[in-house]
Amino acid sequence: MPKTMTQPQPIAALAPMDGVTDRAYRQIVRRLNPKVWLYSEFTSVNGIEHSSKVKDRVRFQEQEKPLIVQLFGREPKLFAKIAQEIALLNPSGIDINFGCPAKRIVRAGNGAALLQEAELAFRIVEATVQATSIPVSVKTRLGWFNSENLVSFAQGLESAGAGRLTLHGRTAKQGYRGVADWEPIYALKERVRLPIFGNGDLASYDQGLKKLKNLDGFMIGRAAIGDPWVFWPEAEREKVTLKEKIEVMIQHFQLLRQDLSEARALIEFRKHLGGYIKGFQDAKSMRQQLMQAQTEQEFTEQATLLA
Repeated sequence: MPKTMTQPQPIAALAPMDGVTDRAYRQIVRRLNPKVWLYSEFTSVNGIEHSSKVKDRVRFQEQEKPLIVQLFGREPKLFAKIAQEIALLNPSGIDINFGCPAKRIVRAGNGAALLQEAELAFRIVEATVQATSIPVSVKTRLGWFNSENLVSFAQGLESAGAGRLTLHGRTAKQGYRGVADWEPIYALKERVRLPIFGNGDLASYDQGLKKLKNLDGFMIGRAAIGDPWVFWPEAEREKVTLKEKIEVMIQHFQLLRQDLSEARALIEFRKHLGGYIKGFQDAKSMRQQLMQAQTEQEFTEQATLLA
């Protein structure tokens, strides 16, 4: 395992991503980045209430902290109940998602749909805050169609008890299209007392620092998939060898196997392959070889040969 990098302030965070920021990947990111804030996968409060499998998604190991559990849903009373259960696990915080633009999430009235139901969003935050002493934060977007209501929405969240906001620089209707606009985020920081994190289109730690300006921290999402070194300064990141990357990749896969069957782990790990070997000669061929592995042993043997 390569040496770890300690990160100074401001705060850098691994964005919560469904199917990505699971226990296995969080442990890998933590080993390489002792001070980066980690977030759980995007998890339904209804799912936690009715499924032990979903509830397992928010469990974590103590060494993962600072670890914030991210939740979504639309029932204030259920948020309060689940928040009390999660508090027993003693995470560093609870984050509420009012920003996911995925159609299946929005159709159910969750995620970014709450941008159109501000009063309900405020009640959810208030109920969660009142149910536990754990810090409660919110991750959201600039707005539904535009950022006209961003300040009032943020001030309402602040009044409801949210202790921090993370803003993705796109509207719900944009999804992930176009370029993230951080200007409304900088402007919002001048209008609220809350710590504000920026998110959207960050590809590296150095880029995060350049985009920071008056904000308190930044969050890296998609660029972190298969690249736990994304939080290292570029000069250090460039020194990581293929052998080191393959070594960490194998360890990541082995951690994933602790939670998933062999067949499922092989499928789920595919999303990370491109990130681990990106930038190396014959990366496309390497990825194809690993994608074709049918067993854990075959995957490990092929990966070791690539190094």
